[in-house]
Order: sequence, then C-alpha cells, then structure tokens
Amino acid sequence: MGELAPANKKRNSLNSGKDEKGISPGRTMRYQWLRLLRLRGDPFVLARGVAIGIFVGLTPTIPFHTILIIFFCAVGRGNLVAGIIVSFLVSNPLTIPLQYYLSWKVGTIITGDSISWEAVKNFMDLDYDINMFEAVKLIYIESFRSILSIMLGGIVFALPLAIAAYFSSLFLYGKRQKRRTNRSKKARHNDSSKLNKQNSDNEFL
Repeated sequence: MGELAPANKKRNSLNSGKDEKGISPGRTMRYQWLRLLRLRGDPFVLARGVAIGIFVGLTPTIPFHTILIIFFCAVGRGNLVAGIIVSFLVSNPLTIPLQYYLSWKVGTIITGDSISWEAVKNFMDLDYDINMFEAVKLIYIESFRSILSIMLGGIVFALPLAIAAYFSSLFLYGKRQKRRTNRSKKARHNDSSKLNKQNSDNEFL
C-alpha cells in the first residue's frame, strides 16, 4: 500500500499546532464553526446552503467543490457562505482520506467494481497535485469507468447526511430566529411601556 504524501503533508501541517503565521488550525476550524452559527437570514435558505455544503464536501470531487457549491446554491437558492463554510469543515486534510475510503467502499459494494484502494489513493494524489483542468482530463475522462463507482459511492454516502444536516440546521436556525424575534418583541414592548409611562407622568404634571 503506497504512501499518501500530499495528504500526510497536509495532515502534519494541521497537527503541528500552529502554522507559519501563528494561526492554530483548531482555532481556524472553531472560527469557521462560529461563523456558521452566526449567519443570519431565512432559515430555509441557510439550511439549504448547509445541506449543499455537506453533500458536495463529502463527495470525491475535491478540485470542483467550490464551483459545484456555487452552482447548486444558485439553482437551489441556498446560502453560498453557509455552503462553503460547511464544505471546509467536513472536507479537509484530516477527513478527506476517510471520505474517499467510504466512497470507495460503498461504491464497490453497489457496483461490484474491482477497483483497488491503491488506485483510489492515486486519485487522491492527483486531486492534490494537479489543477482543475488536468483533473478533468486525467480523472474524469481518461479514468471515467474507474471513478464512476467511487463517485456513486460518494453520492450514496453523502446524500443521507446532507438530508439530516438540512433538517437539523433548519431546526436550529429556526429556533434562533424565533428567539431573536421574541427578544425584539420584548424590547419593543418595554420601550412602549416606558413611553406610555412617560406620557402618563407628563399628563399628571
């Protein structure tokens, strides 16, 4: 079984504690998570963005994640920022080998394809080392028959998680919006009560 040099290199950079600029990868992930939680807007739009980010991020389409998220968010009216943030959270150097492995495993079970894990690792190396146009030529054209089962496995693996993420985020964003609305109503009620009290005092004087 060959080594995943690019993947391991990226993984080591994550585990090094801090990068050259002194920014901890853990703090970066936490920052992105907080950004996701603090997004404002229609809960349905935000939830669609989260679901799209989960789905695309978990499929073995690394060179095209951003383009696919932009496309699906435009077509499905999802929040683009939510989609990109979630894709970054679920698809990073620590998780990519696992998601490719699961895509390969599910795909071989469904299609009965005999593609080896060694070949899948070569796909990952290509995804890391070449640009988008070379990826289209080498992976999705010349190796289309081999990548098909991995792609199918990734879709089957990612789809239920995306659906679960949609309903979970819809519940959370909806609950937060309701809480903000209640606070706003309470504040307006308090302001109205104070104004009425001041008017009553002025009339008494």
